[in-house]
Amino acid sequence: MVTDLGTYGFDGTTGEMTLRTTHPGVTVDDVRANMGWEPRIAEDLGETPMPSAEELRLIREELDPLGIYTK
Repeated sequence: MVTDLGTYGFDGTTGEMTLRTTHPGVTVDDVRANMGWEPRIAEDLGETPMPSAEELRLIREELDPLGIYTK
C-alpha cells in the first residue's frame, strides 16, 4: 500500500500492516503523528526510491494523461 508518507506491506502470517519505506524527507515520527495507532515498523525500514523516468512517463501519459489523480 502506498500513502503520502510511505509504503506498507502486510505480514504473511498475521496480516498486520507494516511500514516498509518512508518517502524522502519523511520520518517515522511523521508517520506516527498521522496514524491513529502505533504502526509496525520493518526491521529493514528504508527510503522509498524515486520513480524512474519510465515510471513517470507511464503515469503521466498512459495511466493519468488528464492529471485527474496526480494533481
